[in-house]
Amino acid sequence: MLHVLATPIGNLGDLSPRARQTLVEAQLIAAEDTRVTRKLLAALDIPAPELVSYRGQDEEARARKLVERIVEGTPIVLVSDAGTPAISDPGQHLVAACHERGIPVRVVPGASSTVAALSVSGLPAAPAHWLGFPPRKAGPLRRWLLDVGALRGTLVLLESPRRTPATVRAIAEVLPDRSVAMCRELSKLHEEVLVLPAPELAEALASRELKGEVVLVVGPGLAPVIEQVQHGDDLKGIAAQLAERWGCTKREAYNALLALERSRQD
Repeated sequence: MLHVLATPIGNLGDLSPRARQTLVEAQLIAAEDTRVTRKLLAALDIPAPELVSYRGQDEEARARKLVERIVEGTPIVLVSDAGTPAISDPGQHLVAACHERGIPVRVVPGASSTVAALSVSGLPAAPAHWLGFPPRKAGPLRRWLLDVGALRGTLVLLESPRRTPATVRAIAEVLPDRSVAMCRELSKLHEEVLVLPAPELAEALASRELKGEVVLVVGPGLAPVIEQVQHGDDLKGIAAQLAERWGCTKREAYNALLALERSRQD
């Protein structure tokens, strides 16, 4: 059997009794970083069993080896450095490989920065789109925001503290009508949740040097341009205006508008 076990994202008190017992009884733990997991076990006063590194590099090959260990009779507990495995952390390939071999997969739920951020943002939680990390470079980031901005509902993404101000600034430029929650260091001592219209949040973060893990929650919006699309105005004309505003090609803006129009008709 494979246990997918969520570890705390900051506060050790968030580990459930069931999760603790699973770690106590574990024979083999597949860890994103064995050093981090050893520190966690030591902090919880749990003797460390056999630990195997399960990182992003060669994840598929490592998954095959771990599946064979399970087939041979060794149950495995899968953990990431913090939060729930396979959610923007290693784990997907191992879970999928277990399903392919008919190996039972059981979850030991707990902390997830995605769900935590949605719950404290005050923004609609359904529908919501989990997007992981956005592109790092300015051009691809703007084009990416143009694409995901056409999705109906709330957008949830991770970002490094160093890049957060630039990413929020790009959101303010491409999706200026949206409210954005900047959720930082959730469950930790310096937890911060700041919810503002995108342009105001960009201004608030412009001169700050952030530290810690960041989740950005971008609320749904209905920009004036969407109203124009709903009223049947000429898409090519609107695309030309948006291309200049967003710094992209007319074709990219036009395709985004088409996707938006189709999504609202579904």
